[in-house]
This record gives sequence, structure tokens and C-alpha cells, in this order.
Amino acid sequence: MFNIQAKSLATKLIAVTGSTIAIVMLASNFVLISQSEDRVERLILNEANSEARAIAADIAGAVGELAGAARSTMGIIGTGHEAGRLDRKSVIDLLKVNVERNDFAFGSWFAAEKDIFDGKAAEFVGNTEFGGAKDGTFNPYWTKRADGITFSTFESEYDSEFYQLAARSGKGAMTAPYLETGTGQAISIASIAYPVMSNGKLIGVGGIDVRLTTLAERVSQLKPFGSGRVLVLTQSGKWLVAPQPDLLMKDYEGTGSEVIKDALASQKIGLISDLQFDNGASFDRVVYPVALPDVNATWVVLVDIPHTVINAPVKDQTFMMVIGGLIVLGAVLVGLWVAVRRYVQKPLAGLVSDVEILSQGDYAHPVSGQERSDETGAVAKALEGFRHQLADARRLEAEAESHRQMSETERNRSEAERQAASTVQRDIVARLADGLARLSAGELCYRLDGEFPGEYAKIKTDFNSAMASLEETIQTVNASVANIGNGTNEISNGAADLSHRTEQQAASLEETAAALDELTSQVNSSADNARIAAQSVAIASDDAGKSGEVVQKAIAAMKGIEKSSAEISNIIGVIDEIAFQTNLLALNAGVEAARAGEAGKGFAVVAQEVRELAQRSANAAKEIKNLINASETQVREGVSLVGNAGDALHKIADQVMQINELIRQISSSASEQAVGLKEINSAVNQMDQVTQQNAAMVEETTAASVALNEEAKTLQSLVARFRTERGQPVVARQPQRPVQAAAQPTAPVRRPAPARAILQVSGNTALARDDWEEF
Repeated sequence: MFNIQAKSLATKLIAVTGSTIAIVMLASNFVLISQSEDRVERLILNEANSEARAIAADIAGAVGELAGAARSTMGIIGTGHEAGRLDRKSVIDLLKVNVERNDFAFGSWFAAEKDIFDGKAAEFVGNTEFGGAKDGTFNPYWTKRADGITFSTFESEYDSEFYQLAARSGKGAMTAPYLETGTGQAISIASIAYPVMSNGKLIGVGGIDVRLTTLAERVSQLKPFGSGRVLVLTQSGKWLVAPQPDLLMKDYEGTGSEVIKDALASQKIGLISDLQFDNGASFDRVVYPVALPDVNATWVVLVDIPHTVINAPVKDQTFMMVIGGLIVLGAVLVGLWVAVRRYVQKPLAGLVSDVEILSQGDYAHPVSGQERSDETGAVAKALEGFRHQLADARRLEAEAESHRQMSETERNRSEAERQAASTVQRDIVARLADGLARLSAGELCYRLDGEFPGEYAKIKTDFNSAMASLEETIQTVNASVANIGNGTNEISNGAADLSHRTEQQAASLEETAAALDELTSQVNSSADNARIAAQSVAIASDDAGKSGEVVQKAIAAMKGIEKSSAEISNIIGVIDEIAFQTNLLALNAGVEAARAGEAGKGFAVVAQEVRELAQRSANAAKEIKNLINASETQVREGVSLVGNAGDALHKIADQVMQINELIRQISSSASEQAVGLKEINSAVNQMDQVTQQNAAMVEETTAASVALNEEAKTLQSLVARFRTERGQPVVARQPQRPVQAAAQPTAPVRRPAPARAILQVSGNTALARDDWEEF
């Protein structure tokens, strides 16, 4: 039934059509599968983000609950302390509630500033019952252990992280997790801390220790997508819920570290692709940051999505699409085979039979199928026209044969002419190559000879003209090289003589400058000494003036003492009179006491004592008066002597002022002389420097002329390679005398600093030795 031939047009048409349909179906299925895979992957990622969001909300809620309890407790402590209603025992009881009512709480604590809470640190030194540390600071600590809730104290750690984070920021904070081993087993813990303020002042920091191990166990039990897992990183990038137990509390390392850092820094959701489980299965990892409320910390929740979760639905859909495509492809191929059999294979078989008849040379039978209106009929009509053309082709074949023979004759003639022209060209090129070889060997007298046919004659003329011109140029260069050598030799000798004379002049100027320097130093020393003497005299004059003022003040003080002595004498007189009156009154009192008899004996004793006291006062006043009179005489003599000393100091000050004026004039004259000598010395030094620079320039010029002479010799040796007429080499004239080296200086000469420096002398610029060598 199915008569299919592998080389038939119908078979090829069916194969091409089937292949095209299969390719289109594969491409469309691939696009659909890719879109389905992308759509499934997006759905899975959205579900993973939702799962991570829910887990993050659960973690944030658990931490936020503890943070709220800690914030409320510390607020109550601060308010109670400010009102004076809380003591140590009340705070200890309040902290215990946080440990009892929160499952995730490992401990509740309060760390007071030193001797701030109640000012009784000295009374509670080592008193653990009332939260007293070793120095008495109030540091209570409740801990939830396996055997129950225990109470203890701890030493003040003001530099630790749990204290500094809250104290510096003034807000709630959460420390990086750490391992607690005091309970006998490793437990992950983080401290939530809040500052405690009273009357606007920090009195301490308190908070709750979170048992992260319990939280991690709850999170690790979650299995998203059946075989996935949930991991957690802390704000420092350390594993809280790790894929392996030995990674607990260690840094996240490996693929995706930058994504983790970016999520912690900017709180952006990220994705780490193409990771592998321990069993070799691949997975993607969703990175979801969690901002913990009120504690200024961010954790990261990692949700691992196995690729099998994405590939399973895509694989099922791919299988269904492949089965459906095969069924459709089979139906299309069967229908195509029927159509090709009826509309293509049978009509083409008739055309093939007519073409075979025409190929046998039988052009008398017409082609069948011309009545058809489809493409097969068009081919039959065209084949019928081709049959008539083949009949005419036999007639034209004889004419074509004669034309072919004529063309072959013409081609042979052209080939002979081309070979003759090629022979002439090879001869011309060979002769020209020989001339160029002679030129490269330096033979400038060589000329092309012989005949150059046709347009090649211009090549001979141009080559001979170029050789003649080059020979003339080399001869001119040779003469110029000789002249340059003679000139540079003369310049070098003249520069050497000039260098010798310049160095002698520089030595003389150097000696003159040294003498002027010594004379200038002596004059400057004299001027400095005169200036120092003037300053000393001025200071002495000022001291003499000040001494006069001191004497005047001493005289005034002496007069004040004299006046005070007079006033004291008056006061002593008054005291003497008072003593006399007191003595009279005591005497009268004694008389009255005697009259009183026994009743006045006590009063008589008092009167006797008063009388004796008055007598002693009178005697003391007399002695003081005698002493003051004697001191008054001495003060008067001292005033006279101080006045005489003041007059002598005035005379000394006038004489010192005269001496100061004379020394000032001497100092001014010496300073002017020193300035003049400095200007002369500066001019001589400048002349010395210019001479030294001239000497250096002449030396560099000599070196340059020597180098130029060497270059001339080099150029001469290069020109000597060429041979001009009569086959003789080109030889330049030698310089008349050799270049002389620069004469040695007879006196020490100072050289300019760097050898490569550029010297500027009288507006002209000279290059240094290294620059000449480079030039």
C-alpha cells in the first residue's frame, strides 16, 4: 500500500514537511516548557518569599515580645527610681517576672552605674541577697536553668557590648549571639538591653538574655516544600540555624557572601542560585532580611528550595506535550502522503517518461499533461517549448563548431605575443636589478647601457640621471664634511684656551671674594658688638631710672612710716589716759568695797585686779612710746640717706644716657659700613658665580666641539663607502691638527651643581655635557 521510494520527490517532500513540523513543534514546546518553567519558578520563589516572610514575622514577634518586656521593665525601674518608690529588693522581684513568663528568656538582669542607684554600695559589698557585687554595685541576675530559676550577681562590665550599645545610643539594642557554657551545655544566647534613665540621667542598663537555641530548634524543624530547609544568620553574619552543627556561631562563607552582606546592609531580598546539598542535589537559596523590632538589629532568614520542586511539574508537562506532538505529527504525515500521491507523484511520473523520450533524441512526440491548469501543466507546456528548441539546436550545432575553431586560432596568436613581451620584461628587470645592486654596494659611477625597447627607455634615462645626481651630492657632502672637521678643530682649540683663561680669572675672583667675606665678617662682628653694648647701656639706663623711682617710693614709704609713728604716739597717749582713769575707778571701787564690809570683799578683789591691769597697760604704753620715739629718729635718718642715694642715681642715669647716645652713633656707623661691605661682597660673589658659569660653559663648548668632530669623522667614514668616477672611493680631507683637551686649571675652581643643568649666561643658553651627548 505504501510504495515509498527513498529518492523520490514525494518522499523528500514528506520528509522535509514532517521534519519542519517536528522542528516547529519542538521549538514551540521548548518555548512553552521554558515559559512554564519560568512561571513555576516564579510561583515557587513567591511561595518561598511568603514562607520566609512568615518565618521572619514569627522570629521578629518572638524577639519583639522579649524586647517589649525588657523595655517595659526598664521603664518601670527608671520611673520608680525617679519617684523614690523602688529599692533593691523590689527591682530583684520585678526582674524575676521576665524569666518566669517568657519561654525564650534565659536570663533577666540589671547593671547599675557605680554607686548611683541608692548610694549605698559600701553597705552591700558582697551581699548577694540584695544584688551587691564585690564592690557593692547593684548587679542582680536571674537565670533559667534546667533545675529551675536561680539568682546571682555579676561584676560591672561597663566596656562590654551589652552595656555600651544601649548606653551610647540611648535606645534598645541587641548584642551579637554568643555561646553560653556556664549551664554545662553550649546554648546560643543574645542580650537585649535598654538604658534606664532617672531625672534625665543614666543610672544603668538592664535587659533580657534570649535563649536562641530554643528559637533555632523551632525554626530548624520547618521543612518548606517537603524537602527544603530554613536557616538563620545573625546581624554579624554568623550561623544561628546552620546546615551542619559544626558551623553554629561561625561566619557564613562561600557562594553568596556578597548577597548576605548586601541584605544585612540594605535589607534587600536576594537570591543565591545553583547551590548543592551534601547529597549532591542542587537548590536555590532565598535571602530574606528580618529587622528585629526596637533592638536595632537585622537577621537573615535563608530558605533553601530544591530544584526537584521546580523540575517535577515541568517534567510532567513536558511528557504530555511530547506525546501530543507525536500524535499530531503522525496524523499530518499520513494526510500529506495521500495528497502527494495523488497530486504530485502521478503527474510527475508522466513528465519523467516524456523527458526520457526527449533524451533519446526523439523530438516528434508531443509532451502529455499540457491540459492541466496547475504547476504540472505549466511544466508540461514549458517542456513542449523545450522540445522545439532541441530540434533547432541540431541545426545550430554545426555553426557553433566552425566558430570554435576560429576562436582557437586567435587565442594561439595572442599567447605567442604575450610570451615575447614577458621575455623582454624579464631582461629589463634583470638589468635594473643589477644596477640597484651596484648602487647598494656604493658604486655611484655605474650606468645602465644597451637598448631599452619602447616605453622601457624612460626607466634607463631616469636611473642614470638619479645615479649622476647622487654622485654629485656625495661629492658635495664629502667637501662639507672636511670643512666641518677643520672648523670644529679650530673651535675646540679656541674653546680650550678660553677655558684656561676663564678658570684663572675665576680663581682670582674667588680669592677676592674670600678676602671680602673675611672683612665683612669682621665689620659685622664689630657692628654686632656695638649693638650689644648699646643695648646693655640702654638696659643700664632703664635700670637707673627705675632705681630712682624705687628711691622715691622708699622716701614716700619712710614718710608714711614717720606719720604712722606720730599717730601711734597719739593713740598710746590715749591708752595711757584710759589706764589712768581705770586706775582711779578701781581705787574708788576698792574704797566702796571696804565700806561694804564682808559683802564687798569679792568686789574689792576684782577692783584690785583691774587696778593692776590698768597699771600694766600704762607701763606697756610708756615702753611702746619710748620705742616709737627711737624708731622715729631712725626713720628720719633713713629718709635723709635714701634721698641722698636718689640724687646720686639721677646723676648716674644722666651719664649713662650720654654714653648710650655715643654707643648708638658708633653702632649706626658700623651697621652702615657692614651694609656697604655686604653689597660689595654680593657683587664680587655674583661676578665669581658668573665667571664660574662661563668657565663651565666653555668646558661644555669644548666637549661639544669634540663630539661634533667625532660625528664629522663618522660621517666621513659613511661617505667613504661610495665610489665615484674612475672607481675611486670618496675620501674626505683630514683636519689639520688634532683636537686639544681643555687645559687644567692652575687654581681651584668651583663647578656648577648638576651636570645636566641648563646655564643661563648674559641671555644665552648653553647645554650641559649630557644634553650635548644626547644631541
